[in-house]
Amino acid sequence: PSRATFLTSMYPLHHGVTDWLEPADATGLPLNLTTMADHFQTAGYATHAVGKWHLGFYRDEYTPTFRGFDDFLGFYGGGEDYYTHISSGAYDMRWDASVGCGAAANCSAVA
Repeated sequence: PSRATFLTSMYPLHHGVTDWLEPADATGLPLNLTTMADHFQTAGYATHAVGKWHLGFYRDEYTPTFRGFDDFLGFYGGGEDYYTHISSGAYDMRWDASVGCGAAANCSAVA
């Protein structure tokens, strides 16, 4: 909830992320919410995300480069092993090199 609160400037009651997100759940930070990264991009800033996303990734639209970040290096889910990069039994370390980069665009690479 704190990550979603920081990115949206809204309390959990208002953005809807009130608990941690299960990797298998079809959920994430609601797409109708604007993130701080969106505002920074609009103001002309370069935006980069590094580390844990953990705000949903079941569709590309929920991943960082669709939510206001120019690029992203890190892992989508939570509970990451920092040495092996295994999360929920699968390797989870991504490099999304450009805005709108995702699995469907075939540009999200395993780092």
